[in-house]
Parts: sequence; structure tokens; C-alpha cells
Amino acid sequence: MNIRKHVKTITVFALFFFLLIGYSSYVKYEGAKLEDENKTLKKQLDIANEKIKGQKNELDELRSLLDSQKDVDYEIEVNETDSNVTVVAIHGGKIEKGTTELAYALASHNNYNYYSFLGLKSTDNFALHVPSDKFAETYALEMVSKSKRTLSIHGCTGSKEFTYIGGRDTELANRIKESLTKHGFTVKDTPKDLAGISPDNIVNRDIDERGVQIEISEGLRTKFLSTNKHSLNSYVLAISEAVNNM
Repeated sequence: MNIRKHVKTITVFALFFFLLIGYSSYVKYEGAKLEDENKTLKKQLDIANEKIKGQKNELDELRSLLDSQKDVDYEIEVNETDSNVTVVAIHGGKIEKGTTELAYALASHNNYNYYSFLGLKSTDNFALHVPSDKFAETYALEMVSKSKRTLSIHGCTGSKEFTYIGGRDTELANRIKESLTKHGFTVKDTPKDLAGISPDNIVNRDIDERGVQIEISEGLRTKFLSTNKHSLNSYVLAISEAVNNM
């Protein structure tokens, strides 16, 4: 009996057996890994689909809003010039009173591009208030997309006279803050919810993807709307100096 031959045969079979077990384990491991990856991918796709569905609903709501009675519930004012600066007031008219007036005065004084969405309803104009990162009216998006510098004029609560400055164009924002302060206006530290730094915010959707959001208290806007236009004119001059000296 050739023991060496049998040992050799047993060794070959044992090696083959262990290789088979190893390969089987590898296949199971790769299969489980692939299954986990598929589950992760499916979860990511589900999240993406939900996000797309949410964005579609938001756009549908905006279209529904803009399909309400134009020239009755709201109107849009536009004046395009050859300027590389655009001033917008997307909550103008009776939505945030005084913002249209300031935007128009600032744009007219400097021949900037001008856009305002004005609420005209007798009551409940806040129903026309679309958040800045959801505002997608065609004229506004087109004008801002061609703008080098963008200023978005808003109104905030507060009976005292003050301004918040936000937006992603921090250099211009700081210049405007310094200029307003120099002209005697109060500029406060901007709350996080009014910082205007979202890339989806219409003010940050210009050529350089950064603009300046100016939030003006109710007290100061009331003063702008008074018969004495000295404060409004001084405010316009202060912002104009900052923008035009960039």
C-alpha cells in the first residue's frame, strides 16, 4: 500500500475542500455586502424622490399663488436698465409696507435694475408672502441671474428704527453697514433666521451667487413712508455710496 500516495490525495482533497468553503464564504459575504449596498441605495433614492416630490408641491403652491388674480391681488413692477446692479422687493406693496418704496427710490437714484412683487389685497396680504428661498417668479429669477450685484429689500418687525444686514456678499454687506452707521442709522446684529445666506435665496442667485439682504424694521419703514422724505433720501444715499464705491 502506497501510504505517501494516499496522503497526497487526502491533502489535495482537503485543500480543495477548504478552498471551496472559503469561496462559498466569500460569495456569501459579497452577496450580503451587495444586498446592504442595494438597501442603502434604495433608501437614498426614496429620500431623493421624497425631496423631489416636496419641491414639486412647493412649486405647485407657488404657481397656484401666482395664478391668483393678477392686477387685483398683486402686481409686478419691473424696470431693466444697463446696470449690473439689481434691487428687488419680493414682499412689496402691502405685504411688507415700505419695501417697494425704498427699492424703487434706490434703483431710480442710481439707474439700477428694479423689481417688485406688490401685494394689493384689501386684507391678508401676508398670504402672498413667499419665502426668499422659495420665490421663483420668472421675471425676478431672470433679472437676478444676469445681475453682478443684488440687493433684496425686506421688512421685519420692531417699532424702533433699525436695520439688519445679511446675505452671502459679506464684503458689500459690511460696506453698507458702515455707510448706514456713518449716516446715523442703527444697524443691529442680524438674527440667524434673517441672515439670508441660503444659496436658494433669490438674492444669492445672481452671477456670483451672493447678494445682500436688507431687513428694515417696521418703525423705520413707517418713517420712510411719512411726508418728510429726509430719512428715506439719506438711507438711499448711504446704500448708494457703499454699492457704487465697490
